Amino acid sequence: VGAWTVSGYFLLGREAQRRGLSIGQYVAVAYATAAAVLLPLPALFGTPYTGWPLAFYGYALAMALTSQLIGHTSFNWAVRWVPPVMVTLAILFEPLGSGFLAYLFFGEVPAPLVFVGAAVLLAGVGVAVLGQARG
Repeated sequence: VGAWTVSGYFLLGREAQRRGLSIGQYVAVAYATAAAVLLPLPALFGTPYTGWPLAFYGYALAMALTSQLIGHTSFNWAVRWVPPVMVTLAILFEPLGSGFLAYLFFGEVPAPLVFVGAAVLLAGVGVAVLGQARG
């Protein structure tokens, strides 16, 4: 379901930008919609919005500025110029990147099977990219 949702999101984004919506306008609508849908969820599940350590809010802000505004906006921009399937494949690298950052910042060493999974992921993306280039 998640893959279908992301694919639809990217296809809509590509079409919206091709019809003249700027990247700024598109992400403003997309991110505002996401915020409106997601903001009530903690209350629905009984999770408080306040009372967390101050560092938590700093980390949340840092994630919003880096992964959301820079990372996801880059993906949204790319779908105008690159086939959405390629952008979706690029997203598969997010866990590899976060694992690498976890190692750099926190010294977390992935389990050996994680490296096997990364190799399978790289091989699969390679096959898909080669297939896309040929076809």
